[in-house]
Amino acid sequence: MFRVAPSAARTVLAILALSCVFGAGLASAADVGSIRFTLGYKRLSSDWNVEAPQTNAAGDTVAKRASQPALGIEATWGRSGWPVLLAVDVLHSYDDGLTRYPGISLGSLIIPAADVRRRASTFELGVGVRRGWTLKGLSPYLGAGGSYVRGTVVNEMTYPTPGQVGAFGPSNHAQDWSLGFWAGGGVFRHLGPRFQLGLTGRYSKAKLSIPETSVVGENGGYHFVPGTRTGDIEAGGTHIGLVAGWSFPARK
Repeated sequence: MFRVAPSAARTVLAILALSCVFGAGLASAADVGSIRFTLGYKRLSSDWNVEAPQTNAAGDTVAKRASQPALGIEATWGRSGWPVLLAVDVLHSYDDGLTRYPGISLGSLIIPAADVRRRASTFELGVGVRRGWTLKGLSPYLGAGGSYVRGTVVNEMTYPTPGQVGAFGPSNHAQDWSLGFWAGGGVFRHLGPRFQLGLTGRYSKAKLSIPETSVVGENGGYHFVPGTRTGDIEAGGTHIGLVAGWSFPARK
């Protein structure tokens, strides 16, 4: 299911508004370019999985790669005759998941039930170069450059109650950013003098220091404790999506 948090939606709307102003400035400073919007999924490592842990027949946890819904913008502009054009890309991905921990009552051990919602998101701002071609009615393109990547993970615990909203429990928040790189491309087809529609793909890489959080239960309830993970995690990944936008000047 394609889910977008309210905060993520506000971020994307702000990016869209800024892109309109930014695009107007680009069009006045360049004579060729385009602004395209992307919609797809970003594949990340299992460290970003927000669903309930899965185990195999032996009881071992199965590492499953995460797939986050993602929205983005690809802006390209320059001057006629340049071998490559300048590129500025934005990509925001987000997902959330709920894990239910059952209540336990065993002798003197009493642990009330709890729900843990994990929210994970990444934000990429890439700057680089891009070049496109025209081939039999299609327009493939390639690009690469450096990027600023930020990752955020939020864990929230609630205790179920007979009402619609449970009682709030502990929560924690972790965020980090780093510099990395990106490479990508795509192919689109012109529909009319300006409109473009096609597919895009992207690979990015950046290491972030975001600690792991585990849930443990003891008399009185569940609580968060630092996990056993050591070292950084990969916040980049592979993004595949639809791309739609417009170019300037209009094709004749």
